Amino acid sequence: MAQVSGWVAPAGAIVLSWAVLSAVTGCGMQPSPSDLWGRPFQSGARSAHATITATGAGNGETLQGDGTVIFKPRTAMSLSLRTRVGSLPGELDVLLVDGVTYQRAAVDQKWQRSSAPPPDPTWTGATEPRLVGEDAVGGDLAWHLRATRRGSPVEMWVRERDGFPLQVVTRNGAGTVFRFVYDRFNTATTVAAPLAPEIKPPARMLSGHVGDALSLDGARVTVISCDENAVPDDDSVQPRPGNRFVVVDVSIENTGSGPLSTFLDWRLTDSARDSWSEALPVRQPSFLGGELAPGETARGFLTYEVSGSASRLVLIVKLEEDTASFALS
Repeated sequence: MAQVSGWVAPAGAIVLSWAVLSAVTGCGMQPSPSDLWGRPFQSGARSAHATITATGAGNGETLQGDGTVIFKPRTAMSLSLRTRVGSLPGELDVLLVDGVTYQRAAVDQKWQRSSAPPPDPTWTGATEPRLVGEDAVGGDLAWHLRATRRGSPVEMWVRERDGFPLQVVTRNGAGTVFRFVYDRFNTATTVAAPLAPEIKPPARMLSGHVGDALSLDGARVTVISCDENAVPDDDSVQPRPGNRFVVVDVSIENTGSGPLSTFLDWRLTDSARDSWSEALPVRQPSFLGGELAPGETARGFLTYEVSGSASRLVLIVKLEEDTASFALS
């Protein structure tokens, strides 16, 4: 994300007042495109309410929303966006603070740091500005300008009476066009980053063995024991010819601050990359999915029917973005 710089004229620089510039313009000497492009840098616009729309996404996604954009002293923003891919709607909150992007879907309680660049609401770093003409924007006369940044066009509408940016149009690498319409200037002073407890840690991929406890986001998973040739509690239940039962004793503790669902997908794999889902239980108590309050623990047996030749078994469980793998043999 481009950082806003050069907003304040250097010490000793001569900056014409708006009245003088207007008088010069009125005498037929139109300001140059470079001068017009630089006016928002020197104007009193420090922040604005922004309405954002996006068009032209390659996957057919549409986007609209609004929020706050901070121009000075460094670019920051807080946006609430509504997205749609085909018939699927979605909601996304986006924060940009100190060069770090945070995202949070409507179904999530915590923020995640994101490596994907957010929509760019700025016009900095553009070169070769050109004057397109004058347009009426929200009842104000504005200079309509175009420039180029990193090979992509950037457009801006600069209010004639004070140099405030009224609209900015930018593009990302995928060709999506973002239009920011600015109003209600200087009503916000800052955009704050999420507090540490509000940020979801990066996805973890942990590995262990029988007897280990692995800590995922909000849960501690333990493989207590494994019987690779389990004898069913009921003698009438037998594996199919050439197969055997594998029974794993597991426990989950809720280490988070809210309820934890234990309806998880436990999968068993082997060295041949074959995968088995759970079979009907042959040993009690079986592990039953449910909901755990903070501090509560659930324990039970998982049953798998696998090939008799399967070797180097690994039990894998995923909790949201985190994955725990336990080598059983």
